[in-house]
Amino acid sequence: MEDYVPGLVSVVMPTYRRSEKLDRAIESVLSQTYTQLELLLVNDNVPGDEYTEELIRRVQKYNCDPRFHLIMQEKHINGAAARNAGIRKAKGEYIAFLDDDDWWDEDKLEKQIKTIRQLSDDWGAVSCKYRFVNQDGKVIGKSEKYQDGNIYFDILTLISDVTTCSLLLKHKNLDDTGYFDEGLLRHQDFQLLVNFTYKYKLMEVDEYLLNIDVSDTQNRPDGETLLNHKKEFFDSIAPIMDKLTNGDKKCVYCMHNYELGYIFLKTGNWFKGLKYCLAIFTSPKATLLASKKTMLKIRSMIRR
Repeated sequence: MEDYVPGLVSVVMPTYRRSEKLDRAIESVLSQTYTQLELLLVNDNVPGDEYTEELIRRVQKYNCDPRFHLIMQEKHINGAAARNAGIRKAKGEYIAFLDDDDWWDEDKLEKQIKTIRQLSDDWGAVSCKYRFVNQDGKVIGKSEKYQDGNIYFDILTLISDVTTCSLLLKHKNLDDTGYFDEGLLRHQDFQLLVNFTYKYKLMEVDEYLLNIDVSDTQNRPDGETLLNHKKEFFDSIAPIMDKLTNGDKKCVYCMHNYELGYIFLKTGNWFKGLKYCLAIFTSPKATLLASKKTMLKIRSMIRR
């Protein structure tokens, strides 16, 4: 395990074919009230293509800031690989992530650093609450407070909506539990969080410090595609799933089937939608959790 720069926050930001929103994300990092940071912008485009060339032109103005670093990968793989490339270059005691179309409030890192420094060693990370923002810049929803601690089961059952861009993690703890699974095309964030929170506790700062742009729908899979992604996800976290009781395993699978059912219904596949949704009733625990998640979803959309 390496010795990292004390107090330094390494912010990893992959970017892929979306440079028109990039300035907002970069500025929100470089204008943080907590200034001891480095920004590792990872080019996730194909080397030498039009998107890479546009990215180089767009970020040239930031080259004068010694905290800014552009990382060029040898080839395009996926978002998990891009984030891992940034982590491997990071020198900071802490790691944070931000997507290229989202942005932070200016005191996000300051408040998280203050919190994490007050916690014992069994706490490996802090997060924060977040707003959902549409293409017009209007807040259309807000996240709900979730439980603190070793919340891997809450993450597995989709009850705790921890988003990667809200995180501030201790670098050494992330080294210990492992990075993003580059073989996954979906749910890499769940995979990392399940592994991390199984061993280390996570605390949520009870403030809205992150803004999530929900206007881009190009990366949202259909039901069949998501079904395959979920199979790969469960293969990736098999060591932790194997430690659950049979009842808890069934609860986890039912909650993910419930999500699949919603996607199928939304895309007009009523047969599979009802099939996967109704499977929730085979697990009493999942039935209760699904009701709770539905209520949380409704509350998040009316908290504007």
